[in-house]
Amino acid sequence: MLFGERLKTLREAAGLSQVSLARESGVSVGSVRGYEQGRGLPSFVNAVALAAALGVSCESFRGCKDVIAERRAAGQPAKPAGKKGK
Repeated sequence: MLFGERLKTLREAAGLSQVSLARESGVSVGSVRGYEQGRGLPSFVNAVALAAALGVSCESFRGCKDVIAERRAAGQPAKPAGKKGK
């Protein structure tokens, strides 16, 4: 499972919207959306904040695949085609 998929599953299980998770964690809603869409991975600090807001340990994210590293290893761009970087 990819990090974004796991994050969304945990968020929905906690009954939180992306906005609520952002508010509870202190992570911007844009970042939460981006993580869920596979456009990036959180820093360690943000991962800890997200886990705390979800009421889970950081271990809940253990084993998540890093889609960006997989794309780079396959010689593909880190962001899918059609996505503009900031």
